[in-house]
Amino acid sequence: KDEILRLSLDPTLTVNVTQAADAIQLLAQNGLTMTQILDGAATSTVALQNAVGGEFSTSASIATSVMQQFNIDAKDMETAIDGITGVTVASKFDINDYGLAISQVGGVAAGTGVSLADLNTALAGTASQFNGGSDAGTSFKALLQRLSNPTKEMTTEMEKYGISLFDDTGKI
Repeated sequence: KDEILRLSLDPTLTVNVTQAADAIQLLAQNGLTMTQILDGAATSTVALQNAVGGEFSTSASIATSVMQQFNIDAKDMETAIDGITGVTVASKFDINDYGLAISQVGGVAAGTGVSLADLNTALAGTASQFNGGSDAGTSFKALLQRLSNPTKEMTTEMEKYGISLFDDTGKI
């Protein structure tokens, strides 16, 4: 209750009591703990929705996915929200496209060691080459999967030119 009131009274956020309650409920339904919600996920979700428009449900789903896929703490979500907003401002992708892209590539990117910041840069920089976020996410996922498991021919050529795609920890 206190968090709902705090969000609805925060002069930097545009949200009423009902929307704040809905955002918190959506975050909980998406698997966040109350501690995560209170430690910044709720504020970040409202800030994301305020920055990019759209529905609170979309912002809550994206915030939850990003937190879980890239292992981001709720208190660090402000930086993630800034990056997500940056993609929607610097490219033709809106928040729905971003959500579709993350749903396709987020897990693979995080699993191969690609940071959210690097993924956001790639999405923003190449958005004009894709019909939408789903296409971009699928294409990046295929690229990362191919790089993670190169063919024998690819490996031979990379070795020939001294190309290494991974650091000492196995991250791209």
